[in-house]
Amino acid sequence: MNLLSGLPSAWEAVFLVFCRVGTMMLVAPIFGSRGATPQVRVFLSLTVALVMAPVVAPPGTVIPEEIGAFVGRIAREALIGGLVGFVVLMVFTALEGAGHIVGLQMGFSLANIINPLTSTNASLIDQFYSLVATLVFLTIDGHHIVLLGIERTFQIAPIDVMGSVLPPQDLIFGLGREIFATASRMALPVLTALLLTDVALAMVARSVPQLNVFVVGMPAKIAVGFVMLIVTVPAVAYIMAKSFSDIVALLVPFARAMGPA
Repeated sequence: MNLLSGLPSAWEAVFLVFCRVGTMMLVAPIFGSRGATPQVRVFLSLTVALVMAPVVAPPGTVIPEEIGAFVGRIAREALIGGLVGFVVLMVFTALEGAGHIVGLQMGFSLANIINPLTSTNASLIDQFYSLVATLVFLTIDGHHIVLLGIERTFQIAPIDVMGSVLPPQDLIFGLGREIFATASRMALPVLTALLLTDVALAMVARSVPQLNVFVVGMPAKIAVGFVMLIVTVPAVAYIMAKSFSDIVALLVPFARAMGPA
């Protein structure tokens, strides 16, 4: 039984595009910021879907008429959009993870605040890296890169062709390795300086047993950490920009895995 016969095919295609774009904006940072009301996010998603639809779903796009097949397409579009937002979220998580490692070594993990991007507890250094990542993301037009990335997924996994339901585990594990490597590259200089500071304090403690290393060591590690944070900001900003620029390259394997066989 055809339950969609009264709905124009063009609007069916727009709705499927909206499902993919809207789910991405719901999951991805910046787009899904808690500072934006749901009405604003829905309006933005619908606007982007209307602009993209003539390109990614041109006239002649075959939309299933059976309600069951159409619901399946909706679920698939929502899943692909969620994966796109998940990849963007993981890039931000890598950058925030570097700040968490540094903050833990500096002793700032005891003072947690709320991260407005994810609404989770974060230390001061986490928040610093998160704000720097947001500034870099907007400076290099990262929001345009994400929109280009989701437009690329429509080319690889169009809305009128069913493909795989879930991406293979190797892609997810590979993304995890890339996130860990990015966080390590950002945190390594500061962690090295803090490790050398610990070694120096240990040598001082052996040389001057009367000195309370715990009282002297914490301010020293905080000072060294802040100096290294200031020194490494240009390198950190470059790594962040490179990570955001590679978002499209990260999305392509996921789209191919869920595209037509």
